[in-house]
Amino acid sequence: MSPTIRDVAAAAGVSITTVSHVLSGQGRISEDTRRRVARAAAELGYQASVHAQQLVTRRSRTLAIQLANSVDASNACALVPNSDYFLEVLNGAAEAASKRSYGLLLTPPDADLDRLNAFAVDGAVLVDPRGDEPFFATGWCRDRPLVTVGRPLASSCPVPVVVDNDLVAAARLMLDHLADHGYQRPAMITTDTSRSYAADLVAGYTGWAEDRGLEPVVVEVDEPPTTEGTAEALGRLLDRRVCPDAVFTTSENLALGVLQEARRRRLAVPGELGISSAVDSGSLRLTSPRITGMFVHPREVGGRAATALMDLIEGGTPDGGQSRIEVPVRLNPRESTDR
Repeated sequence: MSPTIRDVAAAAGVSITTVSHVLSGQGRISEDTRRRVARAAAELGYQASVHAQQLVTRRSRTLAIQLANSVDASNACALVPNSDYFLEVLNGAAEAASKRSYGLLLTPPDADLDRLNAFAVDGAVLVDPRGDEPFFATGWCRDRPLVTVGRPLASSCPVPVVVDNDLVAAARLMLDHLADHGYQRPAMITTDTSRSYAADLVAGYTGWAEDRGLEPVVVEVDEPPTTEGTAEALGRLLDRRVCPDAVFTTSENLALGVLQEARRRRLAVPGELGISSAVDSGSLRLTSPRITGMFVHPREVGGRAATALMDLIEGGTPDGGQSRIEVPVRLNPRESTDR
């Protein structure tokens, strides 16, 4: 027979009301009493009823998460961009939510917030927003906690917590790697720079080039990137009077497109053209040559974003009061830049 709240109260030497307040985070309870109740609950293996907690706290214990990055418009059922990064962000967020008995609701980029409100979600995580999404435009974020992965550049609504990587420094790290391998004229292909992750990578690349007296060469392609669009972007770079000897892309799909077009043009990689991506994924390890990528720990990013949101919902302070939570990056060099 499973232990009950009455068993926890008896073991801790407190009232049932006190146990209820401790488990729901309500009431003014001393820290010593909280520890005693938590210890008794753990020793007994007591599992609080999520439904009961919902009734006590008047919270649904449901989080919304939206991958604001655009997906293939031809696939009406697509909620997740074709990228390991976004899948791992979702995995990390779901894992963190589950540990604290929260549900995670995946909402489409064009979510109807009136319908979303029917779920009485307690807060939302937005991944790579621009700041013009309905969550900002309707003032939804003023009524409920909101955490973003990446800064919303166009938002008029302040975001209490942003989880991000230092992508300016990450770009410089990648470009130093290219220079160390003999590449002297790196160019960049990026998607929509109205998203902070692309804007930061471009800023890192531009600053790096200017520090060395080089002309920054950046080509922006439409979202979502296509094979044809990436091929056209590389063609524009190669048609320059002084063409680049390396290409740094802001996503793995762009890097794959560059490699495909380089093969079509019979360019030797890495000899004639180095290729690297600001986002690493399993697909970059399956090509020949394998493509250099930057691992940005997406599962940790998703987990920390969800954890920060739950802390806000429960009235706590995420990660010691930080408004920006920074997750480190790691360069994974491979054959595509090993010249």
